[in-house]
Amino acid sequence: MRNRVSQNTHHWLATAAIAAALAGCAHGSSAVPRRDAAPVSEPYTSLAASSARTTLYEAHTVSFALDRIDQRDLPLDATYRHNGTGRGVTVYVFDGGVSRDHPELAGRVRLGFTGFPDDPKICNAHGTAVAGAIAGATLGVAPDAEIVDVKMVECQKLRGTIKAIVDGAHWVIADHKLHPGPAIANWSFIADTAADIPELDSAVSDLRAAGIPVVVSAGNVNVDACHVSPGNARGAIVVGASAIAMHPATAVDGASVPARLTDERAPETAFGQCIDVYAPGDSVLLPSLDGALRPITQLWNGTSMSAGYVSGAAALYLEAHPTASPDEVAAAIEGNATLGVVRNARASETRMLYVGPTAAVVLATNTTRRRVP
Repeated sequence: MRNRVSQNTHHWLATAAIAAALAGCAHGSSAVPRRDAAPVSEPYTSLAASSARTTLYEAHTVSFALDRIDQRDLPLDATYRHNGTGRGVTVYVFDGGVSRDHPELAGRVRLGFTGFPDDPKICNAHGTAVAGAIAGATLGVAPDAEIVDVKMVECQKLRGTIKAIVDGAHWVIADHKLHPGPAIANWSFIADTAADIPELDSAVSDLRAAGIPVVVSAGNVNVDACHVSPGNARGAIVVGASAIAMHPATAVDGASVPARLTDERAPETAFGQCIDVYAPGDSVLLPSLDGALRPITQLWNGTSMSAGYVSGAAALYLEAHPTASPDEVAAAIEGNATLGVVRNARASETRMLYVGPTAAVVLATNTTRRRVP
């Protein structure tokens, strides 16, 4: 989270819900048949260094993204370990509509604001995938967090307007007063790649003033993230996309160097010092919808999904620290991240999202998922 200043620009934005040819932040690939949801995790009661009682959950996962963010180093171990589940935290997803029927999200999605009342409730699968990264039952970071659908995309154009976003932000602030408690705004879209937009800067500031941190995708554009709006708004938590690359075995000066895995900036995504944290965003498995809006799972690419993972991490933190300010949430995400592992980021320092176990003592184990009193 840094201060950024640039210039004003136009009032239409390409959202991440658009096809890859447009300036969005994510796109999906081949569909994967949906599996019946497995139990999310096995909880361990643990005692953190601060003596505050927390719950450490552990589960087998098919999501390499969840697998990556619960450990400091590669290779992966097909396990997702995390403190808490995001229970009691609300995430406002600004997008093109979120499915209330997908098994990964069912029972935890509330219809909120729409900037286009005559539109269908869901334009496409993008909002469902972002919400799934945040709070999917088996594919999300915070599987008990609540989602509120803030629709700012017009389905016919697959674009949003600055007005819809700003009106949505004002609605969120009012709704938060009616439903108090820890909350986050997820903005998985970009509006401009060369300037700032004062109306969006003000919307970020207003949300933060209401106690709501704003998590923003850096964009699927190969430019300096400092120039991308709304990521250049002061106080936004800006998220870049990472990928895992395989480097084959080789020989250097006659010595054999074994094959190795590394974290890299995902291809054709924003770069530079203004990215606060990286999270997986290359071929990540998430809940999705087919052409008839029926539930499936699908592989997705893009910083939209990366932002969703960071919003989920913020939900885990706010579950344990429900009165934390937006600055404290940002500081916790940055402070707990793994430093210096993302290559080709064109920045002197990088942070990889980390939600895994902190200093804790395991006290007990259980075989089914439940809250530990």
